[in-house]
Amino acid sequence: RQQQKMKILISGDVEGNIKAFFGKVQGVLGKSGPFDMLLCVGSFFANTAACREEWARYVDGKEQVPLATFILGPTSSEQVPFYGGLGLDGGELCPNLTCVGQRGLFTSSSGLQIAYLSGGDYSSTQSKTSALSGKFGDDDVEALLSMASGKDFLGVDIFLTSNWPLGVENYTTLPPEVEKAKGQGAEAISRLAARLRPRYHFCGKHWVFFERVPYRNHQVLQGEQRHVTRFIALAQFGNPDKKHRHIYAFSISPLTSLDRRELTQQPSAVTDFPYGDVLKAHKQQSSAMLDEQNFFFDPKSLQDGRKRKDMSQRPFKQETKRRPPQGDQPNFQDLENPPANRRPIIKPPVPRGPCWFCLGSPEVEKHLIISIGDQSYLALPKGGLIAEHVLILPIGHYGASTDAPEEVLEEMAKFKESLRRYFKSKAQSCVVFERNFKSQHLQLQVIPVPDTPTDTLRQAFIGFGETQGLEFTELPRDIPLTQVVQVGAPYFVAEFDDGPSLFVKIKGRFSLQFGREVLASPLLLNIPDRVDWKACSTSKEEETQAAKAFRKTFQPFDFTNN
Repeated sequence: RQQQKMKILISGDVEGNIKAFFGKVQGVLGKSGPFDMLLCVGSFFANTAACREEWARYVDGKEQVPLATFILGPTSSEQVPFYGGLGLDGGELCPNLTCVGQRGLFTSSSGLQIAYLSGGDYSSTQSKTSALSGKFGDDDVEALLSMASGKDFLGVDIFLTSNWPLGVENYTTLPPEVEKAKGQGAEAISRLAARLRPRYHFCGKHWVFFERVPYRNHQVLQGEQRHVTRFIALAQFGNPDKKHRHIYAFSISPLTSLDRRELTQQPSAVTDFPYGDVLKAHKQQSSAMLDEQNFFFDPKSLQDGRKRKDMSQRPFKQETKRRPPQGDQPNFQDLENPPANRRPIIKPPVPRGPCWFCLGSPEVEKHLIISIGDQSYLALPKGGLIAEHVLILPIGHYGASTDAPEEVLEEMAKFKESLRRYFKSKAQSCVVFERNFKSQHLQLQVIPVPDTPTDTLRQAFIGFGETQGLEFTELPRDIPLTQVVQVGAPYFVAEFDDGPSLFVKIKGRFSLQFGREVLASPLLLNIPDRVDWKACSTSKEEETQAAKAFRKTFQPFDFTNN
């Protein structure tokens, strides 16, 4: 397979010295560039007047970030204001600088897989939240662990954390200046490193540089040979000791582009896996917790592979809509407490960690639901661009259209056609778009506009895309996305009432609000003040009334009522 190497810069804690730091980066680019991206671990900001003043110049566009830069979330509550109210999925903070979010796994356009966990310290009492907080908790850890499940999972290319993993110093010699970090890591990060099996693990926080001897992810002569992990801790920017490096440059080919022999080749210097004792201690101390985490299977059935018969202990009770008898109407008011005799037609896939859009998840906003099918459902978004902005979502946890099975896509297409007929009856055109970039759950955004020629809509997307450096490709409707983009790769696609869709692979920077920006532009809806969904949020009571009104007018067009 053809390999595509990426040149990457990694930085330790910037500690609010933003202008001097990017000046240093500019110098590195001049000597050794270009680089594909810059990844920053540890504390990027500092709660100081100087940092706030410097940062304002970047936000206002008076200073420029010289390279596509991705930073972790805050490491303390004092840094949270710098993140501008971003949610767990992160987002762009200023041109060319993006916060990756609280935790996740994203794939670059070249196929490089990068896992990340934000937060300076672990908190066992960390409550569920929709905003960055400076800490990480059990929900974050479990979400990442679930992403690394499956027999075909090999590992990730890069793992980014702010804190160290506990026990990383085992089986190796620590320089005297690194001794202070011994035993200071987080046990949860050790568990994640064990499951994710990163080829490179970068972190900061302890203000020392430490490049550990690579360690094995397998036991010698037991089981299949796996690739090694290289752990590298970076010092803070501006430290006076030159041996404590704060910037690290390297080239890497995605593991998916390597044949197995090349991937698992062992270096001459390598140690045993360092986290064995940590994992053993966690298992002994948390057996009750582990039983709870394995809630989808009875412990006794693990030996024979049978699923638990008593499903009442599932924390996510997943149910699907029973078709109402002829002449009856579905009782949407009872979604919070569905009737006991509701018979599941088909069981959706299990949610992979907490998700705001999996229908069986406690986080789902049920008052926004419009209609439920067998495989998918219709709901209003929070902070919709306009009153009749609608989402089509799969019931099960699929990250993108390229992940979803055919039966799910077929039913979602039925919802699209029902919505097109509904909006056509109101003399409106319909735009459907999907952004598979920094999104956890497949969402088809459906937004009507006053009856507009398709060519006008298409040119609006093409023209706006050109200002963002995007080159759209026309995609015939009968060509599935999986034929033009690999599973897991980021993309944006817009679909219209007729003619081909517009498709673009996302490479580097991309506005999370791109679809809304185009439709809100003066050429179309002319509501630029509503681009940011947070500026459009309303109370739960208002959301409930809006959903009820849409449900009533849409009902004659809803295919689930047939």
